[in-house]
Amino acid sequence: MSEMMKTERVLETNLCNLLGVLMSLCGSETKNHVEPSTAYEELEMSLDSMGLIAIIKKLIYTRSANNQHIHHNKAMDQMHLMTLYQDKFQDIQDFQNQYMAIRKV
Repeated sequence: MSEMMKTERVLETNLCNLLGVLMSLCGSETKNHVEPSTAYEELEMSLDSMGLIAIIKKLIYTRSANNQHIHHNKAMDQMHLMTLYQDKFQDIQDFQNQYMAIRKV
């Protein structure tokens, strides 16, 4: 029984540390948007790191624009992730084909 209690304490400590690490990796602007929300308080109480990641993901994809232009923002984030840029004289159709090919990979 004592080992089970130790394991439970270690798990709780690890979850708390994970939540702290995730917040430390966020920029100041992201922290300023996440911390005041009521959902963050609930996540912090339950040590739900996956819920925190979901809030951060939603914030990044919507860019605090109240769910406007989600698809465009998501595509731009993926392009920045892949460091894909349109060349100066590249046709838009060629660029789209290149993007779609890399996205499939």
